Parts: sequence; structure tokens; C-alpha cells
Amino acid sequence: MKKNSQGFTLIELLVVMVIVGILFSFAALSLNTRPSPAKLAAYQLQQLLKLASDDAILRGQIMGWHLAATEHTFVRYKEQKWQLLKKDNLLRSNSIHSKLEYQLSIDNLPVTINKSLEPQVIFMPDGTFSNFHLSIQLKGSEEVYTLYSEANKILLKFKSADDY
Repeated sequence: MKKNSQGFTLIELLVVMVIVGILFSFAALSLNTRPSPAKLAAYQLQQLLKLASDDAILRGQIMGWHLAATEHTFVRYKEQKWQLLKKDNLLRSNSIHSKLEYQLSIDNLPVTINKSLEPQVIFMPDGTFSNFHLSIQLKGSEEVYTLYSEANKILLKFKSADDY
């Protein structure tokens, strides 16, 4: 007695679904999902500023962050003066991507960029730090990433042209 069955077995359907899933995963991986340089710079700087704040607390020393035209640096207040961190692998000087624009304000006042070692953002050993807003934008782009301090936290927000 022969059964005349129509359709597919469960195993056949599962094999086809696995093959389709593998093809979709290859398609998803082939898409360029790399973040913009502005987003990457904003996220990295957020983590570095948090690290500087933690360092000030743990060492019991005042730390500072300075934004210049081509780089940003971390300094420590030691022996009655600001000293550049040269041997610190994490809080060292970092160059600024040439396609990025940075705008810094402290207490809602714009900051002029200068070459001195005087920091614009100061991290105190008690966990407090300067009230700041830092906007990072790719030149010619409408997307803006803003780092700002609020309740002794360093937050990151994103704003596109659609938000205006």
C-alpha cells in the first residue's frame, strides 16, 4: 500500500529555513555597518572622560582635560602646576580627526581653543567636574553628537537634521 503524499516534510522545510538564514546572515555582514567618525570619536571621548573622572577619585588628585585645535590632552594637577600625562597609555594625548568639528562650552559659555596646558574641563577628587557641553560633528553633516555633564555623569546624545 503506497501513500500518495503531497507537500514537504518537516525536515525539508527546516533545511530550507537554515539555508535561507545563512544567506541572510551573509547579506547582513556584507553591508557597511561601520559607525561614522563623529559617533566613534564621541563614544571614545565619553569613555576617556569617565576614566579621567575615576582616576581623579582613585588617586585623590585633580585631573583636567584640554581641547586644542588638533588634539585633546589630559593633565594632572601636581606640585602646584598642570602636568601633561605622557606615560599613561589610556589618558594620553589624542589627535583630532581632520574631518571633525568640535565645539566646547563651559557653563553655557563658548570656549576659545588655545595652546596652553590649562584644562577646560576639571575633574575633582570628590567626583564632581566642570559643567560642559561638547558637540562633535562631521564637517558637512547634519548629525551632531553631544557630550555633556549632568548630575556628575557624562552623557552622550545624538541629534540629526530631523530633530531641529
